[in-house]
Amino acid sequence: MSKIFKNLADPELPAAAEANLSGEMACFGQGLAGAELHEDAELLWFYTGRPYLNGVLISHFLDEDPAYVDRRINETLDLFKARKVDFIGWSIGPSTRPAHLARQLEAHGFTYADKTIGMVADIQAIGEEPVQLPPTFEIKEAEDAETLKNLRAIEIQGFDSKPEKAQNYYECYVSIGFGAGKQWHHYLGWQDGVPVAMGSLFLHAGVAGIYGIATIPEARRKGYGTIMTQHILHEIRKLGYRIAVLSPTEMSENIYRRLGFQDYCTIRHYDRSLF
Repeated sequence: MSKIFKNLADPELPAAAEANLSGEMACFGQGLAGAELHEDAELLWFYTGRPYLNGVLISHFLDEDPAYVDRRINETLDLFKARKVDFIGWSIGPSTRPAHLARQLEAHGFTYADKTIGMVADIQAIGEEPVQLPPTFEIKEAEDAETLKNLRAIEIQGFDSKPEKAQNYYECYVSIGFGAGKQWHHYLGWQDGVPVAMGSLFLHAGVAGIYGIATIPEARRKGYGTIMTQHILHEIRKLGYRIAVLSPTEMSENIYRRLGFQDYCTIRHYDRSLF
């Protein structure tokens, strides 16, 4: 899908929103050392060899016969077993075919683990409010790997992430590339010269994904999360995109609703051990 989406009623938009949300994870298959990303007419899957970063992101089986699907599931499991992966995930989204794939995954030992709620907004329809920055707060786009280390530090504090998880994101972003002319753009919010907030933009599948909005604990309740989101929405407009997609946390969901986002799709995540 190379077109840039302009309308929430476009029948191809659910698949595009799913592709963007899945594409964030697919980047690990592109950006981490030793990783693999595979896509054909039926499956998009990735392997990193790192815990919880291996699995199937999109499934479009061409034949919906249960016997065929069972065979393809077994073949896919064998691919991961051959790579000595202990644990994999398999995601079920709005474009998944067959529609009953979850039942067949459960028959193969998968269990439901979690879900991703995708929210969307037509940023032209919701209008643009001027971003009011506090006097000592500024937002800058990261342009090099050294500056991006601040994003890694904020992720650890803002999401209470383990250092190795934040390092995976950092290595992935650096390897893939970011900034002018790239799919990924990363923004840092600085208070009195100290990096306290972050947010990322992912241009993929004709829509603009907003990811990783976070603020360090001591800088919360000052509206920085909203300001970072508004700034990224402004950047999306400048880059010629109209439909924004994101997945909220419980903490941020009400913020995004106030900004004009609405629930749009659900991606369910299943997983299983292989050994």
